[in-house]
Amino acid sequence: MAQSNPEALELTYPLRTAARLTGLSPEVLRAWERRHGVVQPLRTPGGTRRYSAADLERLRMVKAAVDAGHRIGQVAQLDLAELKKRTAIVEARPEGQLEGILEALDRLDDATAQRLLSLQLSALGPARFAREVGGPLLYEIGDRWANGRMGIAPEHLATGLLRSLLGSALQPTTSSLLGPRIVFATPTGERHEIGLLMAALTALGAGGCPLYLGLELPVEDLLGAVERSGAAALALSLVTIPMAQSTRTVSALRGGLSEGVRLWLGGSGARGVELPGDVQYIEGLEALEQQVVLLRLAGTGTT
Repeated sequence: MAQSNPEALELTYPLRTAARLTGLSPEVLRAWERRHGVVQPLRTPGGTRRYSAADLERLRMVKAAVDAGHRIGQVAQLDLAELKKRTAIVEARPEGQLEGILEALDRLDDATAQRLLSLQLSALGPARFAREVGGPLLYEIGDRWANGRMGIAPEHLATGLLRSLLGSALQPTTSSLLGPRIVFATPTGERHEIGLLMAALTALGAGGCPLYLGLELPVEDLLGAVERSGAAALALSLVTIPMAQSTRTVSALRGGLSEGVRLWLGGSGARGVELPGDVQYIEGLEALEQQVVLLRLAGTGTT
């Protein structure tokens, strides 16, 4: 293997980070390299592997092909264009894939549903997956449940699968660690998590550095987390807690946060909350992405 120089190492990733970013285990990465030559990572003078961004892209595409049913020996040496053909990945929005996922969920076929979701995650990357698959899937599930076309069990299965996939994808990258710190959480009483996970992934893809704290944090803990982490923003998801409680929570948070820290609200329950003038309601993942980019640019002095 070729030896890398210090400048190149700054743009590469160690084995365990590459494993997290591709969804492959370290053991599989080593086996694919050794037995099939899928990639040839750089090596440090001490012999440790370092993976480039191009390596990660290729590994994700090969994983997508394997997830689609191809044997590793059949796809290991294919170029990216051929891999896309083999996995039938297109650049258009993947609404057509949702029906197969929904049918698998309705049958409680967890293996097929997970395989189809994993294929889309590998093909699109976390941020696009959240926007183009996760969001539309949740909307369709909610609509079917409300109209009696889907039971509670398939809805719970979907939630569990999405929570696992999105959580495993929420891993920092070299570039994200340089971005603005953003705390993601829900306040006490709010137990809806999938939208919050998708928001954190969107922020990660936009160059932010999300600190994901999850569900039901009291106001004092939220304030403490923002202060200790040096966060530039607090992103709160509101779906089901009563409006009066949401209003009190937002008011307490805004009063306790430093003047320069942004407070962002998202989720269906945030629409009717009375907002102080310097609190922003973020309607959708695309709007969140724009706000994260603006926050990152403001932090570098580029506006």
